[in-house]
Amino acid sequence: MPADPPPRRNLPVGLMVVGSEMATFTILGVLLDLGLGTMPGFTIGLTILGVGLAFWHLIKISKALAERKPPSNNQGSP
Repeated sequence: MPADPPPRRNLPVGLMVVGSEMATFTILGVLLDLGLGTMPGFTIGLTILGVGLAFWHLIKISKALAERKPPSNNQGSP
C-alpha cells in the first residue's frame, strides 16, 4: 500500500480559467459595443486585454509547475 496519496493535478482547472478569461473579455466587449453603438472598438480592445491577461496567467501557472519538486520514491534501500 503506498504511503503517499497521488499528487493532485490542477492543470485542467487552470487552463479552464485561462480560457474563460479570454472569452469573458471578448463577450463583455461585444456587449459594450452593442449597447453603446461603438462596434468594434471595445470588442477589439477587450479581446486584446483578455488574451494578454490569459498569457500572463499561463506564464504564472508554468512557473508554479516548474518550481514544484518531483515526488521522491524513496522506499528504502536493502
